[in-house]
Amino acid sequence: MRIETLFWSAVVVLAIGVLVYRHVNRRNVNRALGEAREAYGAARAQLIADPLAVSLGPQGGYAVLTVVEAIADGRGAGPPPTFAELGGREMRAVELAQAATILTDRQFNKTLRRLSAKEQTVFRQLRDLLQGETSAPPVRETTLRADTSKRSAAIDESGERQSRPVFDALPIAGILEWLKNTAPRDPDMWHLLPELNWDHPEIYDILLWVVSQEECDASTAVLILHLMQPDVAMDMASGGQRWHAGGEADASVSSEVRLLAMIGKRSEEESFGHHLFAPDRLCTDEGNKALLDMMLSEKERIESAGRQLPFPLPVKLLSKPALVTGRKPKPDFEVHDDRLLVPQP
Repeated sequence: MRIETLFWSAVVVLAIGVLVYRHVNRRNVNRALGEAREAYGAARAQLIADPLAVSLGPQGGYAVLTVVEAIADGRGAGPPPTFAELGGREMRAVELAQAATILTDRQFNKTLRRLSAKEQTVFRQLRDLLQGETSAPPVRETTLRADTSKRSAAIDESGERQSRPVFDALPIAGILEWLKNTAPRDPDMWHLLPELNWDHPEIYDILLWVVSQEECDASTAVLILHLMQPDVAMDMASGGQRWHAGGEADASVSSEVRLLAMIGKRSEEESFGHHLFAPDRLCTDEGNKALLDMMLSEKERIESAGRQLPFPLPVKLLSKPALVTGRKPKPDFEVHDDRLLVPQP
């Protein structure tokens, strides 16, 4: 009887200990996230005072500082928004950056398991950066060449360290030549290219090459239509001056027109024979219909002004039901702003 009493007493004590531990751990994590507002305010003030602060490299508050700069860049001109002005996703990014800065390894690994796959990637990158590792995925600004001697480490969901390849960073200016001459013919990788920074005029020639390839997936072409400005290209192609700034015509304008023309031509010829990828978030049936309605309305406006489009609109492509049963692209490559990250062999 005494042994049984001691056993159950030990069970109760152990259970209480586990509950206390979990409470303390949760309180520490919540306190860390609660400090995100203060950390964001300090980083915002630092960035306003010194716009080059991020370029100084890892330091106290560097992760939050980087997020503040990214939010400011995403919103365009003007100072970074205050914490109260942040949207839900922006606030989530700040919390992740703050947590990556101050959580212990144990807390970090526990938190990692509760995040989405995309958030896990960002969380690991911030953690690696703050621990003195190269920002993930590790890259080198160089021409592409094989080098299997270097590998970096990452932390997987279980907290174990695993090797991952080093990436070569290919600037946007060199991507088209690489695609034409040495790149693998990989429609999964092509589907990533619309994520490049559209502020660079080179993107139009890159995507024109992509949609000209026989293996280009129809979902890739639809995604490009959503990300470009088809009404601008339509007005330019019909000789309109609505978006013309005067002076010499920008080379990217003609490339933009040719990009839309190629998608429209292949759409109406029904030559996008490959349709394997699931639609991106923008490319739902409703989204595609809204985009097509906008383009048809723009065409009416152009014709009412006595002008004509020299190419067909992608009516068939945008009228096709979204392939909800399709697969997600699984490229070995990544896009970061104006660079394509190419894994070393």
